[in-house]
Amino acid sequence: MQQSVVLKASNDGYELIFRQAASFDTIMIDLKTLLDRLQVDNTTDERISFDMGTEGRLLTAEQNQQVTQLVQRYPLFSIHKLTADVILTSDALAMVERNTVHLVNQIIRNGQVVSITGDVLFFGKIHEGGVLRATGSIFVMGEVSGIMEAGYPDHNDAVIVSALTTVPRVRVGELLELVDPDKIVAGTNVVYINDIQALDYQPLDQLKRVRPKLFTRNGGHI
Repeated sequence: MQQSVVLKASNDGYELIFRQAASFDTIMIDLKTLLDRLQVDNTTDERISFDMGTEGRLLTAEQNQQVTQLVQRYPLFSIHKLTADVILTSDALAMVERNTVHLVNQIIRNGQVVSITGDVLFFGKIHEGGVLRATGSIFVMGEVSGIMEAGYPDHNDAVIVSALTTVPRVRVGELLELVDPDKIVAGTNVVYINDIQALDYQPLDQLKRVRPKLFTRNGGHI
């Protein structure tokens, strides 16, 4: 009969695989048997750290705790990491959200803060005192007299792409500053954090140079 827990050795150490088809109770029994045997065979008092994989099974918090507590009974054994080949639906949706360009066409009024997870292509209007805040980059096709905050709160690779003549303040990642008319360029600006960790302004045709990963991720061309 196939074991519910399989031990694999590699150059990086040891991996324990929990078979997806086995019940959790069976896994716990076989895991204890395997650890008992390894403890007897370990005559050098060498510490062993395991990578544990659960294939297509997601353990509950309680099951994770049971596995951890079992391994902790053996002073020379520890868990390096515990992974699965699947993720929670909520985590998957959050991942898609973070990597999606959201089309936003609305009016953001004075005192209103609109927060978006991911990148934003903005077609609306931001009144003075309004704030558009995104965890990713902000690309503006609308009218902005308010504040834009990209990469909020600390994603320093984000950019703001906008004409800035009517924008009073911008933030990218952790850096916030008033827009200096003497620093902005004619036409559409790319606001980003440069190599010396300061906000910088470049013309649109420099976007691919300053943030090439944007084009790798989205498959874009310029």
